[in-house]
Order: sequence, then structure tokens, then C-alpha cells
Amino acid sequence: MGFIPIEKLLNGVENKYMAVLVAAKESRRLNDLRRAGKIEITVKPITLSLERMSDGAVVFKHEQQPK
Repeated sequence: MGFIPIEKLLNGVENKYMAVLVAAKESRRLNDLRRAGKIEITVKPITLSLERMSDGAVVFKHEQQPK
């Protein structure tokens, strides 16, 4: 994995802090799938999640909490 500019990760998210949260959740999801034997990955889950985010393959929907 090379350098991924933060601007590429901001597609579909509000700010860079939200991008970090989305990447972490995607990494956990990928790691859970790997542990269950459903996918085989050769790179670290965080690397794959950042690559998927920069490609636009990760869809994030922010839901407002009712007050």
C-alpha cells in the first residue's frame, strides 16, 4: 500500500475524524469475516479498508439519533 491522501478518504464522510471511524469499523468487519473463514486476505484489514474507502467501495450512512 502506498500513500493515500486524506482527500480520497473524505468521499461520503463529513470530516477526517468520521473517516477514521468508518475505516476502523470496516477493518473490524473485514477481520471478523477473515476469522470466520469467509474471506482470505493477505494484507492487514486496516490496509484493505483504507484502499476500499479510497476506491469508493465502502458506503457509509450516518443516522441522526432522536432527541
